[in-house]
Amino acid sequence: MAGRLNPPGIAARGYLLLSVMIGVLILSVFLLMAVPLWETEIRREREEELIFRARQYVGAIEMFTRKHNNLSPQNFEILVLEKFLRKPYKDPMTDHGRWDAVFQSVGVKKLLIVPADQMGRFLSRGVLVGVCSTSPDTGFREYRGREKYNEWAFYVGEKEDEEMPELEYAAGK
Repeated sequence: MAGRLNPPGIAARGYLLLSVMIGVLILSVFLLMAVPLWETEIRREREEELIFRARQYVGAIEMFTRKHNNLSPQNFEILVLEKFLRKPYKDPMTDHGRWDAVFQSVGVKKLLIVPADQMGRFLSRGVLVGVCSTSPDTGFREYRGREKYNEWAFYVGEKEDEEMPELEYAAGK
């Protein structure tokens, strides 16, 4: 009868294995609960980065305009070539990183949002004054009364305490 009993320690190892498995399960549940919080925090940081990068473009456009006797830049690349921007900043809200251009006609309050690759066609309709994200996603916060990232226009002369002017989207957006 003594041969049928488990040797000492085997039962203890079984309990240890069961305890480790329960611990891993509990840890997995907590990690799954934390993932949405991490994703939210990352997206909020990307929103802040969007605002920072867009304002870098606006500042570069202002400096270019001052240096070139109120002439507007023809594209974003010239801002980097003439060292008004350190590098071409990518739109952090999209995978491709491209920005839309913001144009303004003289005397008109409405802003024209144009895809960057079509800027040349619209240079006769207004002057380049800023950038806008291409992401149609809704932000966690509102920026000047607008919720979607592609409605967050950043442009020369904007006032943060005022509502965003009316936006017109070119090229069938």
